[in-house]
Amino acid sequence: MENSGRLFEGDVIAPDQYLDIFTRTNNLEPEQELMLAILADAIECVLKYCDEPIPLRAKLFSEAHDWLFAQDERDPFSFLNVCDTLNFNPNYLRRGIQAKMQAKLVQSPLPIMESQGRMKRVGARIRMRGSPAPRSRAGL
Repeated sequence: MENSGRLFEGDVIAPDQYLDIFTRTNNLEPEQELMLAILADAIECVLKYCDEPIPLRAKLFSEAHDWLFAQDERDPFSFLNVCDTLNFNPNYLRRGIQAKMQAKLVQSPLPIMESQGRMKRVGARIRMRGSPAPRSRAGL
């Protein structure tokens, strides 16, 4: 019974030992963090701007899409090399991105604007360019 008080005493632990216990074991190197940021930005651009007709956004989409689906391995920051460095399966990521893009395109039923076409969204309606504006019945 004389040692029962020691049962509830705290363990003595050095700060370094405490940090070793509660820090991540898979720290990324700075180059890997940069690669992860590039990958995340490309995926965000593709998913965010896949249905945007605005030229700047379409350019961002096109550049990100080309990078994500390129088969080139010569550049150290190519998609395939980034995936290899981060231990990601590039085909799995590509399938997921394509599925998300398809789902997003299916959800937007009406085109906002066609650059070469004659359709233009006006309020909640789509009107052909060059056609007269709808007349109100009050003026007849």
